Amino acid sequence: MIDAQSKTIEGWIDKASNQLQAAKEHLKSFYRCSEAMEAAQECVELSVKSVLSLLHVKHPPAHEWAPDKKAFAAIARQIQERQLLEKLASQHLDHTVPLPRLLLLMNFWGHFYLATKYGFDAEHFASAQDLFKPDEAKLAVQHAEECYRAASALRYHDRDKLAALLPGRTA
Repeated sequence: MIDAQSKTIEGWIDKASNQLQAAKEHLKSFYRCSEAMEAAQECVELSVKSVLSLLHVKHPPAHEWAPDKKAFAAIARQIQERQLLEKLASQHLDHTVPLPRLLLLMNFWGHFYLATKYGFDAEHFASAQDLFKPDEAKLAVQHAEECYRAASALRYHDRDKLAALLPGRTA
């Protein structure tokens, strides 16, 4: 039986997949760079939050967690105190689920959350379509693919091995 948390995480990963596919479709058009980036950003966010949730790392509901703020520090502390990096490495998941890099990507693309949707809204200065170019959209999609792969790897990871990564367990 799937509990409510597992069902939510599964939904996030499914939605991340949908957003990744949408980003790839948008990428085919020179004029839809901001839409590609918007979908890729959502894929990154949902994927990283899924990874953290699967590992029982508490995180606030935000589009980014600035490294110099309390929310990021709380996430980093949980990862360090639970020796998650070492536990992932012991299961050969450190390259597939590189937690520090995933947090970097989440924060990086989170900075673009509003701009990809609304552009520079102040005084109607610039639309989202005016701000982004194809190379930036391609990079966003590459990063979204990387984050989605990490979430998928944990989603389908052996349940007993996944349990060894959770609080109160040793690798």
